[in-house]
Amino acid sequence: LKSPILAVTALKVTLSEDHFVKVRALIRDLIERLNEQAKSEATQKSFCDKEMKAATDKRDKEQSNVEDNKAKISATEANIQQLTQEIADLSRGIADNKKALKEATDLRQKESAENEKTVAEASAGKEAVERAMEVLKSFYEGQALLQTAKYVPPNSDREGQTVSDRAPEIFDSEYKGTQDASKGIIGMLDVILSDFERTITTVTAEEAEAQAAFDKFKTENEKDTETKEKSVETKEAEITVIEDDLVTLADDLKMAEELHEGALKELEKLHATCVAPEETHEERVAKRKQEIEALKEAHDILENWQG
Repeated sequence: LKSPILAVTALKVTLSEDHFVKVRALIRDLIERLNEQAKSEATQKSFCDKEMKAATDKRDKEQSNVEDNKAKISATEANIQQLTQEIADLSRGIADNKKALKEATDLRQKESAENEKTVAEASAGKEAVERAMEVLKSFYEGQALLQTAKYVPPNSDREGQTVSDRAPEIFDSEYKGTQDASKGIIGMLDVILSDFERTITTVTAEEAEAQAAFDKFKTENEKDTETKEKSVETKEAEITVIEDDLVTLADDLKMAEELHEGALKELEKLHATCVAPEETHEERVAKRKQEIEALKEAHDILENWQG
């Protein structure tokens, strides 16, 4: 056993053995595990990219829906406010119309009563003047006729006088009435009669004109009031419909906010898995690639160490 030849032979056998078989096997196993890990992470990366995009799109979509519903609610509330103000303005206009019509009606009734009273008084005055003039004219015109027509009694002489005519008279002449004064009285009564007639004509015409103006005002007022009342009814119906729409919009907003909140939570969960790690996927891929290359190089060296 101590033979030099045997020692040399044993050394050659020892040197001929491959001491790196196990090491190379470990290196190959590690390379395989790294490749499997790379495949798994590539699958995870694809999953993360897909889910992150879906969650981001959902977040943006629901955020847009939230903003859209808020804008619609704001516009709808402004529309209700505008319609409410228009109804208030129309209601004031209706109240003003009714107040104006009542005041005009009261004034017209008062004026009409005054005009009726004036015409009645003037008519009564006119009738009284006419009767007075008739009485006066009847008397004075009769006396004037006696002065102009000469009566010839029977048993008169050639001069037309009787015995009694020849007798002495107590008065110089027969009473004929105050003819001159009567003319002045009748003239004054004639002027007064004209005043009464003019009053009746004027007041009657004014009453007719005032009534016509009132009738026109009343027609226009009531027509305007009716138009305003119909407009109020229409706008109130609009508000009822819009308020129903507002309830629907509020429900849509609540749903959009809930979906948006859900998308944010999903993104937060994905962030912890896909984004939060210190290294990015690209950095891990690069480092893993370098590690595999180094292992492959070491494997080649250990496989070809005997040259």
